Amino acid sequence: MLSFAMVLIYLDWKSGITALLLGSLSAGVADAINSRLLKKKTDRVRPGKQFDDIRSLGVMNYGKKSFPSNHASNTMAFAISFSFMFSWTAWVLIPLSLLVAYSRIYCGAHFPLDVLAGWVFGATWSVIFYNIISLLLL
Repeated sequence: MLSFAMVLIYLDWKSGITALLLGSLSAGVADAINSRLLKKKTDRVRPGKQFDDIRSLGVMNYGKKSFPSNHASNTMAFAISFSFMFSWTAWVLIPLSLLVAYSRIYCGAHFPLDVLAGWVFGATWSVIFYNIISLLLL
């Protein structure tokens, strides 16, 4: 993601820096609220830990809480943030976010609703911070 951002900064430094700032801020806040507040308040266990017939793939699913998906939230926050500044990146980053989210379901780390909530949460923070940054900088 950082190399992609560097190319965008090279193409248009002001929009590129703004997109990187917006994405980092949105994903950072969404991730912090998800992991420190929402996951502690919801008692949703990961599918691989709840059902015996779902086997989690890989070693990535050590956490106990499933709702919402931080991966889905963070990737969508970056996708929406970069799309605000460079509209053509939506064609690349949103499908990439969908692919990451699908992988979380496929690997047994999340239920589909966990991923959907993560997307909505990440996109919401991107819109909020875009409006704030638009008022201050643009």
